[in-house]
Amino acid sequence: MLYILVTGTLPIALQATFNGVSGGGGTALAAALLLGFIYDILRIAPLIVLSRHPAGLLHPISITIVLWPTLASLPATIDSFGGYAGLLSGAPLSAPYFTALAWLNGGAVWQEMATYKSLEILSVLSIFAGFAFVPSRAGRPITFFSDIDTLRLRRILIAIILANFIAVAAFIEFRGGLVAHIAELSYGRFRALAGLGPLLVLFDSGFLCLLLWISFRPQDAKSPLFLILLPLVTAQQFITAGARSEALLVLILAGLAWAIRSARIPWRLAVIMLPIAFLSFGALSIVRSAGLTNSTAAQAVQSSSFSDLMEGSQEEFEVRQSISGSVPVVADAGRTTGLMWGYTYTGAVFAMVPRSLWEGKPRGPGSIYAQRFLGEVREGTAVPIGPVAEAFWNFHVPGVILIFGLYGYLLKRVYEFYALNRKNGLVALLFLLFATKFTVSTDGMVAFQQSLLTLALIVGITLPFLPRPRKAGPQSGHAPSKIQVSQ
Repeated sequence: MLYILVTGTLPIALQATFNGVSGGGGTALAAALLLGFIYDILRIAPLIVLSRHPAGLLHPISITIVLWPTLASLPATIDSFGGYAGLLSGAPLSAPYFTALAWLNGGAVWQEMATYKSLEILSVLSIFAGFAFVPSRAGRPITFFSDIDTLRLRRILIAIILANFIAVAAFIEFRGGLVAHIAELSYGRFRALAGLGPLLVLFDSGFLCLLLWISFRPQDAKSPLFLILLPLVTAQQFITAGARSEALLVLILAGLAWAIRSARIPWRLAVIMLPIAFLSFGALSIVRSAGLTNSTAAQAVQSSSFSDLMEGSQEEFEVRQSISGSVPVVADAGRTTGLMWGYTYTGAVFAMVPRSLWEGKPRGPGSIYAQRFLGEVREGTAVPIGPVAEAFWNFHVPGVILIFGLYGYLLKRVYEFYALNRKNGLVALLFLLFATKFTVSTDGMVAFQQSLLTLALIVGITLPFLPRPRKAGPQSGHAPSKIQVSQ
């Protein structure tokens, strides 16, 4: 709770108070700050309202509103030194710079920031309403993957992870080796990996195998084999796509999977990992950019000081903010494109159709934004658009209310399904993936579909090697007996 408040709007307000304001702001700045504080309070509201709920922080509303957004935004928070870089620098507060809104003065930018914050507040309230006002309904537990030999499952999953390592090594070698691969990623992941999406999705199988393993056997979290494979899979995620956030989220999702199955939060581990994540995130930034200087990753890290880590992270944060699309889409969609009326969501609907079969398949909202707002001429470039901005881009304010209300409804139904099958590791993992990867945005829905397909492939591979549950003889008149899950 304190972390959200301290890293939210507070750093900006403190910078304005102690360092002054540059470029104007006035009432618009005050409105943006006030709405920002209201949004921060709404984000922590579930922790207060659900404090006596048995699920606690692992309640689905707490996961989707508080826990996961906080963890998912950790990379950006690290990049900006917790949001306090501006305050510590002594520089006065100035309005954020957006390339797509370069003609607006500071006061106008703060006004658009206030508008966007109001839409974020509306989205959270809609989720609350969609979840709270849906009547509960009864259901029946499923038997699929509920009574299995988890020791044998673990062996199969480890074999898939090792096979995935070999496949990734072959992929890197095919691209000219590790140094050449990292160098190409340094000039842009979307362009470097264009056309390789299906292959990269399959490479996630090692990551999903780890999650499935810990979902069925949370007691293995301390086993030497799991502790060896976890950092290796984390490194593989970074090396494959060059995304630091993907590497960090491997550890986060593995921890959440353990927490859901154990009904406990590893607070001590989280406190220890936070400063490690801070330093490693900056180091990964240098590793990824090593190709720009024709040096190896090890040489780049050794030749960089702590100040280099901080300076490089801050510069990248400013660049990312300048091309970000959420605020510009809300501010200027009417003039640049008009309402999209669901067009940006077609990328999610037809995500599994290969572009080789449908060359004119609609691009996602990030690609449309890059072309329409930033003047990018190459379709391989994309800038992620948040779910709030995408809902507004398509259906204006009513779209934000209806789409996020629908998300609250779906979250309630998924949670009910999980509550009926708490001991089923596969169901627990499906609940985790929905609560984290699924969002009401094209990017989130595509990522969720890809994870589901890869997980289905893993389950399909394991089924032939797992014994079928034993059943009582028909003459006994008793219900089928269950095989106890191995501990």
